[in-house]
Amino acid sequence: MNIWLLHPFAGGPELGRHWRPFWLADAWGKMGHRVVVVSAAFHHLHRQPRVPGPQRINDVDFWFLDTPRYGIGSVGRLRNNLSFGPAVRLAAPAIAAQFGRPDLMIASSPHLFFISAAHQVARHFEARFWLEVRDLWPESIVALGMTPAWHPLMKVLEWKERSAYRAADHVICLLAGAEAHMRARGLPAGKFQWVPNGVSDDEIQSALTIENLGHPLIDRINLLKQQGRRVVLYAGGMGPPNAVEAILDAASILGDANYGIDFVMIGSGTSRAALKQRAALLANVEFHDEVDRSVVHRLLCAADCAVVAFHKNALYHHGISPNKLFDYCLFAPRSVIACEEQALAGLEDLVSARCAPDEPGALAACLRAALDGPARPRGERIAVARRYSYSTLAAKYLTHLRDQA
Repeated sequence: MNIWLLHPFAGGPELGRHWRPFWLADAWGKMGHRVVVVSAAFHHLHRQPRVPGPQRINDVDFWFLDTPRYGIGSVGRLRNNLSFGPAVRLAAPAIAAQFGRPDLMIASSPHLFFISAAHQVARHFEARFWLEVRDLWPESIVALGMTPAWHPLMKVLEWKERSAYRAADHVICLLAGAEAHMRARGLPAGKFQWVPNGVSDDEIQSALTIENLGHPLIDRINLLKQQGRRVVLYAGGMGPPNAVEAILDAASILGDANYGIDFVMIGSGTSRAALKQRAALLANVEFHDEVDRSVVHRLLCAADCAVVAFHKNALYHHGISPNKLFDYCLFAPRSVIACEEQALAGLEDLVSARCAPDEPGALAACLRAALDGPARPRGERIAVARRYSYSTLAAKYLTHLRDQA
């Protein structure tokens, strides 16, 4: 079967974040399908712009579309987003000539501006059209306070969201509890499927030998532990969706109580400077720049515990599926999450402990209890991770086709 997977911000080796399209394509290729990932040649998550056209990256075929470059600011990024759909239409004949006409076209939606174009191209080729929903637009933007609900752009996105649900033959969502939201906006019954994020099979295998990797930050964590400190690691985005403020406030509580717990914060994001300022007087908190995935994994192994936090927000009642949660499970001896119980539905086996969101005292107590308790055996963590391996998820993804056969 020929599969076209459209994702404007697709990542992978030497590309940058958002590896899910790469891992799914790799797994489907090993299952015998022919897959091409169609993405933008330029976007803000790329390490560097790509040359438009076909490229093969670690046995996965990509086709990069010529999209306009932009700097800091929303206008240029919006222009880039709007250009992706027309670029898909323009490139479709060339992609089909090289990789074959699609039998299945999947549009993965970090934004909605290209969905109608993808649907039109799928219908032209008489292909099935599936929609993968990563975040709920425009609800995510509104619920996180990024744009008011009355904004004209939100009204446009709401219309596009409803149109996308009507157009799709099948909808895959990363959020376990999102079906009711979609049904209320026009998704017919029987079209919803939950497929969360996961971990690659290669990374599961690497969990057996990851201790051999060296890096200055690993040396730093080992030094702290040699000094009798226990190390809590946060590795991920530092922007509004992540309640990093709660982690810093929990660090302050634990520092004041002199429990000997240090926090190592790794990552980038729009809130990083403000977070560093918030933690400026905390002797048990240090910030470091973003590093490669393999280094993050080794750091998780070296730390005593990993932590992630979300704000209390009705948005998360639909569920969460952060990549870091799967990495934490596989590589960290303990992992703690601050979120509402409903948010974690379906993913409870990934974490060592959960506490209420936006309560630094509760998070501090949860971290201390986890650190005082036993580490989760590596064999148990690997067994859990295998349930979320991309070979398993890729097969689950296509079960709808087998059910219809």
